[in-house]
Amino acid sequence: MMPVETKTKIHEDSKKLVYQDSDVKKAMDLIRDHGYVTRADFNQMDDEDWAEGFNKKISDAFLKVDGEDPYIYFEQFDFKGGDIDSIIFDMDQVGTRDHALQLLAEAIHQKAY
Repeated sequence: MMPVETKTKIHEDSKKLVYQDSDVKKAMDLIRDHGYVTRADFNQMDDEDWAEGFNKKISDAFLKVDGEDPYIYFEQFDFKGGDIDSIIFDMDQVGTRDHALQLLAEAIHQKAY
């Protein structure tokens, strides 16, 4: 009998999370321009696992750019009606988690709690 952790890991790995370099570049430009990206920019961010992986790709890409060191942050928020949505943002530009929530709510036309 396989331990539960192993089964879960295999299940996660079987989900194909694909990231296009062009999407990572576009996300970096959007973050430079206005500080964040949401599913309004990339509808794959509907998927929490995809969004989390995308956050890592964006962070890694910024690390390779000389003279740029934004504090890239991944956050999920609950909305009225039960939706959970993700935002990837530059804490230096956005400032607070509350502001990130407001920006996300506006971007995806949801009501924040």
